[in-house]
Amino acid sequence: MAGNGKGAGIWLAVLGVTALVAASAYYFFMRGTSAPQSVTTPVGGAPAASVAAATTPATTAASTPAAGGEAAQRTDLTIADLLRNAGTAVGERRLIEPAGNSAVDFYLLVLGREPNNAAAQEGLREMFPLAAGEIEQKINAGQLDESRRAIDLLGKFDANNYTLTILRNKVDLKKKQMDREQEKRDQEKALATNAAKNNAAPAAAPSPAPAVVPAPAVAKTSPTTAEAAKATAAPKPTEPAVPAGGESRAAIPVSQSPPHYPPNAMRSQQEGWVEVSFVVAADGSVKDGKVENANPARIFNAAALAAISEWKFQPKLESGKPVEQSVRTRIVFKMPKQ
Repeated sequence: MAGNGKGAGIWLAVLGVTALVAASAYYFFMRGTSAPQSVTTPVGGAPAASVAAATTPATTAASTPAAGGEAAQRTDLTIADLLRNAGTAVGERRLIEPAGNSAVDFYLLVLGREPNNAAAQEGLREMFPLAAGEIEQKINAGQLDESRRAIDLLGKFDANNYTLTILRNKVDLKKKQMDREQEKRDQEKALATNAAKNNAAPAAAPSPAPAVVPAPAVAKTSPTTAEAAKATAAPKPTEPAVPAGGESRAAIPVSQSPPHYPPNAMRSQQEGWVEVSFVVAADGSVKDGKVENANPARIFNAAALAAISEWKFQPKLESGKPVEQSVRTRIVFKMPKQ
């Protein structure tokens, strides 16, 4: 009985191993010959792998900020990109030009997105005097259109800055000067043309035959020539007429003494600025001065107010009559370079 039970167990074990081998062979055979490949097809009908490959360039291409005016107009530039471009423009002395690629353009784009961006505001404040100096050079060179564009550009940051009022005044005065000079050149050219025509006229006239013209008639040609010369004499140029209503212009500074540096600030090597407003009276004096803003607060206020109280102006004119004008400007306190 024990022998029969042991033999039955061996046969059962052999059958189990055989069944396992057969199942494994069937599995590997069917997998290699009939298993389908899995392809995911999107709504458009193309395989998913193809769609992913088609969209890869759009999502992985690097976005590199372009230089020049094009960069200033691109909306994909970040605030950091614009500030970096502005710093580069300052280093390359591109303060106000070329249009769209200057430091002022980039800083204003930053403020257009973040009106209280401290870096852009401080950058414009620091470069404002330098930009104003470049504008004045352009005015002196007669580049009036470029000057007006740059003044308007700075006015977007600080429309009430009195420096811009002075620059606009200088543009107007330069325009009048250039118009007068052009008018004078036109007059001189017209006079020279007329004189040339009159001088050429006697030479072109036919000479009478000596045998035909009697002697008295020849003698009479001398007064005629003198009269012709008198008639062709150049008239004296007339000065441009002054408009009947009188001149109209903004106030013009005559003397602007710099402020005294506060001793405490001098000792502590402290710098800053003060924005002041005041009224230029009809007699050219300054009145109603007050502090509008300051950085740091109160350190330089007294020195700034004391300075503007001594300033003198040619008053604003309206149709030739002096009138009062409100002014707002910034006084910067910087330590002298050692």
